[in-house]
Amino acid sequence: MKKAWMLLFSFVVLLAGFLPNQAEAAGFKDVPRDHWAHDEIRFLTSKQVIKGYSNGTFQPLQILTRKDAAIMVVRALKWQKPASPSVKPSDVKPTMGGYNEMMAAANKGLFTLSGNKFNPGGALSRKEMARVIAVAYGYKGKGASSFKDVARSNAYYKYIDAIAENDITSGYKDGTFKPDVSVNRAQFSTFLARIYSEPLEYAVKQNGKTIAAYKNETDAIQKAVQTAGATVHPVSNSLMSYAQQPQAMTKSGIKNGVIIYNGAENSTAFSSGFFKPYLAYKQGTGYQGTMFDSFLIAGRKYSSTGEFAESPGNEANYKEFLWYADRTFAKGGALDQLNRDAKALGKKPNVYLSIPYPKRGEAIVLPAGTSVKNTLAERQKLVSWYRQQVEAKWKAAGYTNLTFKGYYWLNETVVALEDEQLVEQTAAAVHKAGKTFIYSPHATSTNFENWQVYGFDGAYLQPNAFRLDLKDTEARLHQAFLRAQINGSGINIEIDSYSPHQIAGGAANFRDYLEMASRYRLPGQSLIMYQGTDMVSRMAMYNNKTYNDLYNELYQMMY
Repeated sequence: MKKAWMLLFSFVVLLAGFLPNQAEAAGFKDVPRDHWAHDEIRFLTSKQVIKGYSNGTFQPLQILTRKDAAIMVVRALKWQKPASPSVKPSDVKPTMGGYNEMMAAANKGLFTLSGNKFNPGGALSRKEMARVIAVAYGYKGKGASSFKDVARSNAYYKYIDAIAENDITSGYKDGTFKPDVSVNRAQFSTFLARIYSEPLEYAVKQNGKTIAAYKNETDAIQKAVQTAGATVHPVSNSLMSYAQQPQAMTKSGIKNGVIIYNGAENSTAFSSGFFKPYLAYKQGTGYQGTMFDSFLIAGRKYSSTGEFAESPGNEANYKEFLWYADRTFAKGGALDQLNRDAKALGKKPNVYLSIPYPKRGEAIVLPAGTSVKNTLAERQKLVSWYRQQVEAKWKAAGYTNLTFKGYYWLNETVVALEDEQLVEQTAAAVHKAGKTFIYSPHATSTNFENWQVYGFDGAYLQPNAFRLDLKDTEARLHQAFLRAQINGSGINIEIDSYSPHQIAGGAANFRDYLEMASRYRLPGQSLIMYQGTDMVSRMAMYNNKTYNDLYNELYQMMY
């Protein structure tokens, strides 16, 4: 498997060496946004791995040639043209581009020659690709693979079996391999992008020293779980340089942020002094230093069943968006009390205001009560209108001790193509207004790796490991911290609003978070905290030793 990864990554490096001029994927005339390979082509072109043509096309259906395959493999392996070649294809001349590579490939037996001809411009078939990979890297099969269209007596069976055994391909869903099908540029780009987006190797470290390395993420995490104090890290390679800890999210301006839910899910009033233990560290009857420097004001619900996120319960229209804006800026509401408490302590924290997810599919009801068809344009109008309301209300409120830093995209994943476009358009508008834009994807969020492409200034991955009934909390935490390194994000530290009879189990989970955060050197970088609706307040204000200890441990972790 190691050899397979080496080959495929080398293909990526070398692809840039023989393809035409570069162009941005989004600008390719023949690769529209809804093209099935758009994201993969965009990914590779953004890394300058694969290029388009000078006329602005990518030509996704163009077939890869045998010559191009030879160039990639030979350069990847750093083979030289043999000084005294025993195989001299009659159609390969010294004046040809790729001559040295084709001669080396032919003499290593990578390609099948017919009548002593290399056939440089011939299409690379899947069976020839199997031979190239198997011969170049010495793969051996076990005769265990079975494809409807590849008999065991087929001359290419051993090569196809070898790459199947080494998990390079599993064939098609109908049980065929399609050995004679040619590989085109879009297919090859997709294949490369899927491999290229993951590390070659995962290192397990203890006390900063590598104690083991694995090709499989799951194996690495399992080793870390079994090893005291261990961490898992992506191993950088010639194409990708991976962070070895969660990132600082400099653009977000957040060092330590906390989510404050103020929608219908929170029926508790924000009483005087509520935010003080969030703003500063409570010690005895006094406050010192800084606890959280940033507050993410978010509303999950607009009624007992209505939700502002992407869910069947989201039927929100302009009326519900305005309801939430009014609630956020109401006297005695979250912002009003946060400003009062900040003023009392001489603080001026950053504030991020959430943008509810505009529903997709169902008609949108306008302020006047009329309905319009749900389209990308109408959803964007709703978001723009909501932001106008928010910014007007902020200006009118005249908060003296709060800084309006930016917006928090409430939804925790970006799935649909239309949502990708919506987020990108929203990011552009937010940036034009001089604000920043962040979000916090859940542990299995779709397209998390594209958060910077979408225009977010910061992303904070949720491990989703705080539930009391989970049996694999530590493994989930390792995975989240690993994903944060790979995708260059921050982390969301999580604890629910545990009651006194739940706190024993809740404390154990939360301490796992804190301990893992220290292992992965999160302190001093950038984090946000999910705390149910008021858990930090409980930890600081309740006369309960476990609560109080957790509050102190949280502060010690952050600072």
